[in-house]
Amino acid sequence: MLCQQNVLASEATFLLGVGAQKAGTSWLHDQLQRRGDADFGFLKEYHVFDALELERFACFRPEHPTPLKWRTWRRARFIERPERYFDYFASLLKPPQIRLTGDITPSYAGLKAESYQRIQHAFAQRGVQTRAVFIMRDPVERFLSQQRMQLRKRGLLTPAHEIEHLDKASIKLLKRESPRNDYPATLDALRGGLAESEVFIGLYETLFTPAAHQDLCRYLGIPEEIPDLSHRINASQATTSVPPELLQRLGRHFAPLVTAVQERCPDLAVEQHWATAMTWGEA
Repeated sequence: MLCQQNVLASEATFLLGVGAQKAGTSWLHDQLQRRGDADFGFLKEYHVFDALELERFACFRPEHPTPLKWRTWRRARFIERPERYFDYFASLLKPPQIRLTGDITPSYAGLKAESYQRIQHAFAQRGVQTRAVFIMRDPVERFLSQQRMQLRKRGLLTPAHEIEHLDKASIKLLKRESPRNDYPATLDALRGGLAESEVFIGLYETLFTPAAHQDLCRYLGIPEEIPDLSHRINASQATTSVPPELLQRLGRHFAPLVTAVQERCPDLAVEQHWATAMTWGEA
C-alpha cells in the first residue's frame, strides 16, 4: 500500500515534488529553501519533464531562449538535454553542508511510472537518492482555490466575477479533466515507478502542523526545524459564498476520486479531513 513513510535518509537527497496544485507546495518550498542545509537552485518549478512528456504542458517549452533571460535559457537547456538537469542538481549537493535539493512542479503529477523511475535512476547514478512528495487536498476546495487564484491574478476576484467564473469553470471541468486533478492516477504511477520508501503522501489539511513537518523532515533525512505556520503563500480568499448547486455539482464529480483515494490510502482518513468533498459528494 502506498502511504506516508517515516524513513530516515542519510544521503544527499533530491526532492521530487509532484503536487498537487494549490495544496501547499509553495509554502513547503518556502520552508525548505530557507534552511542552511538545502539549496533548491534558481526556481521552485522547473517544468522540465511535463514540458517534455505531457502535451498539455507544451507551453512550458521555451521557443526562442536567450541568455539574456537566463532562467528560461537554463530551463531550455535542461529540456534539450535532461542530463544537464540531473548534473545541475547533483552539483548543488556537492557542498558538504547541503543535504537537500529539489524541483517542486505540481504538473509532474501527470507523469507515468516509467518517468518517475527514470528520474530516480538518473539521480542514483550520481549518488543522489530521490524522494517524491505528493500532497493532496480536498478536491472541491482545491478546485475553488485554483479558480480564485486565476481571478486574483487577473484582478477580477470580486463576488460577481467569482460566482460567474466558478460556474463556468465547473461546467468545463465536467467535460475536460486535468491530470493535476487525478490523484488516483498519480498515486498509482508513483507506486509503479518508485519504491514505497521513496514516496511521501500527505494531506494539505494536516500539512501546516508541527507533527506533519516533523514527519516530512524525518522522511527527507534532515534535522527538524520549527516551521513558520503563521501564513500561507498564494492563498486566495473567497469573496462570497459558493452556491449549494455549484458545490453539489463539484462534490458529485469528485466523489469517485475521493473513494479511490480512500481505497489506496486508508491510513490518511480523508473522510475526516475533506469535509467539503464528503458533504457535497453525498448530497
